Amino acid sequence: METPAVPLKTPRPPADFESFWRAAAQEASDAPLRFERVHLPGDDWHTHTVYRLRWAGLDGRGREGWYAVPRDAAPPVPAVLYLPGYGVSTVPINENTAFEGMATLSINLHGYAVEPNVPYSPELGYFTRGVESPQSYIYRRLAQESLLAMRVLAAQAEVDSRALVAAGLSQGGGLAVMLGAWCPLTRVVVAELPALSYWEYLLDRPAWRYPLREFVDYMETTGVSREALLRTLQYYDAVNHAPYVRAPAQLSLALKDPGIRAPVVVSLYDALPQPKRLLIYEDHGHDWHPEMRVRLQEWARLHFGRER
Repeated sequence: METPAVPLKTPRPPADFESFWRAAAQEASDAPLRFERVHLPGDDWHTHTVYRLRWAGLDGRGREGWYAVPRDAAPPVPAVLYLPGYGVSTVPINENTAFEGMATLSINLHGYAVEPNVPYSPELGYFTRGVESPQSYIYRRLAQESLLAMRVLAAQAEVDSRALVAAGLSQGGGLAVMLGAWCPLTRVVVAELPALSYWEYLLDRPAWRYPLREFVDYMETTGVSREALLRTLQYYDAVNHAPYVRAPAQLSLALKDPGIRAPVVVSLYDALPQPKRLLIYEDHGHDWHPEMRVRLQEWARLHFGRER
């Protein structure tokens, strides 16, 4: 049996989409900037000195991230805000997130501590938290916390605030695209295997696995329809954010990714303005690839070289 063709999604944002996001971004911009950092020698990576950077979130409660400063580069240096994938943990500073000659801030969006590393379970899932309306949906806060974290990163003494990258894998890739649209500090976007995109396609496919099955559980428990969910999710679809992106964007697609399939990534890529680049990993699934770190550095240096 032939597999039916899947149409690509084009941007169709709600009528108040731009005003909604400009207001959300302004709230993050107006929030007080309060931070501190602590150095624990056991946190250091072999190429970077690593601090625990702590700041007040939009709700006034503590947030924390790993802040890695390269030892072999004179400040000010370019820097990467590394946004986490789905779940309540933080991406550590390691071979995937310690970039040559660049600082990294890898953040926890959900709480104060960067450790322990909490594995995903449906009980800790949040895909449907507040999904009853765009104003209450959890991703409004997570996007705002990401915007605030970029301000925190830009304020660090070692950082060149003219050379900031918003990056992440999966959920983090979708959030990076949103920062490219609504955070003027963002100069380069790198979205690896980006999620939070083409929700219609994701919700139309059988969801046998978590975390996408959280939506199925929610609909079965509450009786809320797919169409009602999509009315909120359109505000949080990276395809709808893409036309507003004003930073060079690099995306990646893994052909063996069981969740973020080609129509999702290609729809987002097509909706982005130039300059942009799409990398395809033919024999890879939903995880880091060793080339991702190299390609991020390459893309950042290409565009920071033009601006500085």
